[in-house]
Amino acid sequence: MSRSVAMAILLVAVVLAGCGSSGRGAATVHVEPNVNFTLPPATAGCGGATQLAGGATRLPITVSEKAGQVAEMVNVCIDGKGPFAFVVDSGAGESIIATRLANQLHLDHMGPAQEFAGVGCVGTAQPVAVTTWSVAGVALSPQSLTAATLPDFGVKGQPVGLLGSDVLGRFGAVRIDFTGQTLTLGGPEGTAPTGSDVVHGPVGPPPPATVTDGQTGTTVPLTVVLTPGAAALNVALRFSDGPKRTFTVDTGSSQSVVNTAVAKKENLAPSDLAERQDTVCSSITTPLVHSGAWSIPGVSLYKQLIGTAPFGPIGQAGLLGSDQLIRYGWVVFDYRGGRLILG
Repeated sequence: MSRSVAMAILLVAVVLAGCGSSGRGAATVHVEPNVNFTLPPATAGCGGATQLAGGATRLPITVSEKAGQVAEMVNVCIDGKGPFAFVVDSGAGESIIATRLANQLHLDHMGPAQEFAGVGCVGTAQPVAVTTWSVAGVALSPQSLTAATLPDFGVKGQPVGLLGSDVLGRFGAVRIDFTGQTLTLGGPEGTAPTGSDVVHGPVGPPPPATVTDGQTGTTVPLTVVLTPGAAALNVALRFSDGPKRTFTVDTGSSQSVVNTAVAKKENLAPSDLAERQDTVCSSITTPLVHSGAWSIPGVSLYKQLIGTAPFGPIGQAGLLGSDQLIRYGWVVFDYRGGRLILG
């Protein structure tokens, strides 16, 4: 399953991929098939974490790069069962579990099901309770997960969940080392936000050296949107000398995506390629366009092909995905200080 879409950026699942065009003339388009990413080894069981100074913890993850798309996964155990492969997904405001697995584990429902819209489809998501769970041996606080049925999600050979920013943000700052295939949690797990807040970074002290691993990197300001049970990471991005636009920094997106309307306004050059993608409740084709020169504050991004998607009325111009982030070797997400640090 290729996930160049993210779900549950803020509160509910929303589709972030679709079938649009760059507005240019018709041409013969080659549609690339879905790709299957490598899952973390089940033989690793429910452990693998290494304790670091200052309460930080380093976990093994599996980084998989196929056909220009990138995914990171980690083993999660629930109620002593597992391990289950979860995508490390900074773009998921709420962590997700496949409905099939939630039913197998007999997870209790928490309130009524929620309806969400996709491209030409409507689905439902059911909040469920997890009381005892862990990631690579690190115990996590009890919380609700969103149980949802997605195309190809939760079947054999595919991930069964998304570990989102609601969890990652509770550790203050996290580091993904694509080269070393590790995830570093910056300190002991904190509490979830009880109210809404917006952090316009950078503010406060930088992340501890255990997170940056003593490396400097390049600091990019982030806007961190915090709500009870959810979190989102946004960055200002511009194409060439165009206006700044809000992109979500989304490790769960195997490929970066731009709003179809933005691609048209920015005159992004089309390619002769498109990809089959799974959204939250449908399978669609996403045309690829050339990014051209694009940048975030202080950093010129690598030129590449990016997907196009009609995001709808959610205010996002696109997703900065793992296909771009992997080019820097490692990245740090500082939730408390509003920083993205690129290696």
